[in-house]
Parts: sequence; C-alpha cells; structure tokens
Amino acid sequence: MPEVLTYQEAGKVYAAINEALDRKDPDAVSLYNDMIMYAVRYSNVRAGWNLLTRAEKMETDSRRTSAHDAFIMSLNIVARMQKEEGKKWKECLTDNRKRVGDFACYVALFQGLEAR
Repeated sequence: MPEVLTYQEAGKVYAAINEALDRKDPDAVSLYNDMIMYAVRYSNVRAGWNLLTRAEKMETDSRRTSAHDAFIMSLNIVARMQKEEGKKWKECLTDNRKRVGDFACYVALFQGLEAR
C-alpha cells in the first residue's frame, strides 16, 4: 500500500467512521469529537510546517510529534470502539504514520467544509 493517502481513500474512511458512529451514545460522540479535535490540532501544525525556518522546525518538532501521537491514539480508540467496522477502516489507513497524518489533514478539511 502506498505511503500517500488519497482523497478518495480518506473520504471512504471518513464516511465509514461516521456511518459506524453511534450518535446516541454520549461516550462514543465524545471520543469521536476528541479525534476530530486532535486531527485539527495536528493538521494546523503540519500545514504551517513548510513556512518555518530550520530553527523553528527544531523548536516545534516535539509539539508536532505530540499532536500526531495524540491523533493516532484517539483514532485507535475510535477504531476499537467501532469493533469490526473500525477494524475495516483502520486496515485501509494501516499503521503508516504518514498515511495517518494525511488522514488527520483530510479530517480537518472535511470538517472545515461541513462547517460552512
């Protein structure tokens, strides 16, 4: 599986997560919202990465890594919560950090478009 996550793949995963979400379960909704928050937080750091100087990148790198790790953990929690459905969409992402990071950026994009 390629390292880059395509828009189409991300859209399918995002739709699968949303379809499997039990919106009547406040805990499930809370965990989902946490995942969205972590995706937006990570994508914000990543989106500005190329604008930073080398020194700024060194200063920001641990924050970027922490944001990425928090998103990955929250995504894994949602996948476990969604059981079989979660296992299916998680397989598409794989455990490749770059693909998962790409997905966080797509989540932020999808959320931004849904918010209009």
